[in-house]
Amino acid sequence: MNWSDADFIIIGSGPAGVSAAFPLIAAGRRVLMLDAGNDVGSQEESRSVRVLGKDMESLRADDGSSPKLQTPVSRGILERFRRDSGIDGAGFLPIGSFARGGLSNVWGAQISYLDAEDIADWPIDIASLQRSYERISERIGIARNADFTANADGESVLPLGATAAHVLHRHKVAKPASGSFRLFPAVNAILSQTRPGRAACDLRGDCLYGCPSGAIYNSRQDLLLLRKSPHFRLLDNMRVVSLTRNAGWTVATADGSSFSAPRIILAAGVLGTAALLADHLPIEEQGLRLLNSPTLAIPLLSPARLLRSSTPTHSLAQLGLSLRYGGGTSDYVTGAIYEVGSLPAQSFINRMPLGRRAGRAAFETIAGSLLVATIYYPGDQSRSYIHREATTGKRLTIRGGFADGFDISAEALKRTLRREWKRLGLIQLPGASLAEPGVDAHFAGTLPMGASGPFGTSADGELNLHPGLHIVDGSIIPHLSSKYITMTIMANADRIAHRLAETEAKPAS
Repeated sequence: MNWSDADFIIIGSGPAGVSAAFPLIAAGRRVLMLDAGNDVGSQEESRSVRVLGKDMESLRADDGSSPKLQTPVSRGILERFRRDSGIDGAGFLPIGSFARGGLSNVWGAQISYLDAEDIADWPIDIASLQRSYERISERIGIARNADFTANADGESVLPLGATAAHVLHRHKVAKPASGSFRLFPAVNAILSQTRPGRAACDLRGDCLYGCPSGAIYNSRQDLLLLRKSPHFRLLDNMRVVSLTRNAGWTVATADGSSFSAPRIILAAGVLGTAALLADHLPIEEQGLRLLNSPTLAIPLLSPARLLRSSTPTHSLAQLGLSLRYGGGTSDYVTGAIYEVGSLPAQSFINRMPLGRRAGRAAFETIAGSLLVATIYYPGDQSRSYIHREATTGKRLTIRGGFADGFDISAEALKRTLRREWKRLGLIQLPGASLAEPGVDAHFAGTLPMGASGPFGTSADGELNLHPGLHIVDGSIIPHLSSKYITMTIMANADRIAHRLAETEAKPAS
């Protein structure tokens, strides 16, 4: 395939890649997407295989990570990435995906939107991002949780679990201890109404096991639409291993194939993109700064809900929260509250100081009254860097850490939150923990828009020193707020692709 056969090559089939593809093919641009994965067997697996794994992976020892990362599907995706990416971690868990759909296979599906203050230092305006938010929201489908089935305008919503609804009611009647504390029904990329090819959520709690109904958004779903366009071509099992600049750019894959185009769009995820660009960036000199969100996990008990039965719901976030901890623009945390009864029991039974049978009995007794809160700090509270091995010049190592004084800030936040939990009738249980850097998978800032030098990119995601090489994943997000980042990555990819469709002349047919 020579470069005249494609106007753009997109590397990666995750949320950023598909979001960049739609505007380009709508403008008549010829797009080739190279995907390291495929869809073979993904739809035929039985529920028992999805839950237990072909080799009973779900019964492996608990590794302390999030329950969503311990399902058989997640284990397979993450283990392949660690094996094939050439990226190691030192105090950091490298999370990425070579699977069809990228990290949308393991994401939490919670939706957040940045505002003008969040992007005050970005080289773009909020209006352009908001237009893209609207386009993405319409395409992927989102729903609020509520303690009723339709809001005042008749919009369909998903019911809250009984314990989450109880906590939200307490919040509405009791004044917050901190004036900045907010608690609200979570917004998730999940359908409350059926769409073509996707069913509405059936509330069976299968969310972590691949959502067989297709209610939870996965970018694999968008590929079905993209492939209907004569301007779009998708090639399976094409793991890109190198990029070479010539008249345009040539992409080489692990099987020895090569493809060329005037412009390349990297949507391989922050870590995957860093690996592909290692030969084009002076990483050895200072390391590549990586922003990630320090994350607290806090188990909570609602005594008022003890021995009460659970209600059918999904296992995504039930409630969202936010709390300011300082005077700076980004000095706030956000988070989510999950009902434990809708999460895999084994992850919690394994952590109990009881035998398996006694642990299961105890868990089943109290599960309906248990919640887990996850709290995310902004990326400026992390200190993680990507380094290149000096001896081999090939493998990358990510060294993770936290900002100076973060431990003091984290303890102060826990104290503030304890007052809020008490007001809400919740007891914070022992076991609150700070996750290992990387577990959050909220990555950004390696190649920020608007920055100068070899690590900077333009407002269109074009790498400063390499014309024609555009990045649309989280790598180019300049600052990582504590808000969930996937929706913003998708919107920014959409914005960039619209810009490229407008500014790049359409080649003659």
